[in-house]
Amino acid sequence: MERLEFGTVPLIRLSEIASLLGLEVSVGLHPLGDPIRDAGQQLVAGRLLKNVATPPYVVFREALLPLPGDRRAWDLLLRLGALRIGVEIETRIRDVQALVRRIRERERDGGVAEILIVLSDTAHNRRMVGQLRDALGPRYSTRSGLIIAALRAGVPVPGSGVILI
Repeated sequence: MERLEFGTVPLIRLSEIASLLGLEVSVGLHPLGDPIRDAGQQLVAGRLLKNVATPPYVVFREALLPLPGDRRAWDLLLRLGALRIGVEIETRIRDVQALVRRIRERERDGGVAEILIVLSDTAHNRRMVGQLRDALGPRYSTRSGLIIAALRAGVPVPGSGVILI
């Protein structure tokens, strides 16, 4: 048998050898750098939560969607009695179409009455927010000020919407 040394056997050859031994190769890729990858998102969440009356609102972070086996999660889930509000936080709008698709899936699977898309208040996002609201349609036309006022007062939000904060 060939001598195997780290870094000297091509992956294809390693797979062939493993197959002969009744094994399979498993390779994992792990990101480098700071383990807190969502630091910007956490800052935006903090700014939003300063405007949420707790109680009566109960806040859950990284709340899994209610489908068995589904690993997707709301960035925040706000609960006020039986009312559930899913919160998606974006630090930068990169692809309006992809974001809208993701929100449509969450409308279908998320188990919430309302959805808030919370954006970091940057010049780029201010330029893009109109496009996002147009693409999402009338369900997301609730004014940010009305949503924030409801969250501060601890009353139900008047609808889904996009918030720059």
